[in-house]
Amino acid sequence: MRYQLLSKNEFQHAMNRGNVILIDLRDPKSYHRWHLPGAVNKSYDNISEWSVELDRRTRILLYCSRGNESILAARYLGSRGFQVASLIGGVGNRK
Repeated sequence: MRYQLLSKNEFQHAMNRGNVILIDLRDPKSYHRWHLPGAVNKSYDNISEWSVELDRRTRILLYCSRGNESILAARYLGSRGFQVASLIGGVGNRK
């Protein structure tokens, strides 16, 4: 299982470096209310379906509300050879 846990500053730095896939694992309502620029909304529940479309050469950055689902997703993807990182603590319940 290869994945990283990133602080908010580290996550922001990784986003700024570019060439990443940014995935928001929150529910669609939360995503539509607010999300990080460039993020796509995916559900952890069907990760086995959408993960087959990801590019293994591109780093994947994951976030959710509290960090729990993004860690699970990072473990899953990391065990399948993806370069992946999760935001520690998530983004909270932004309004």
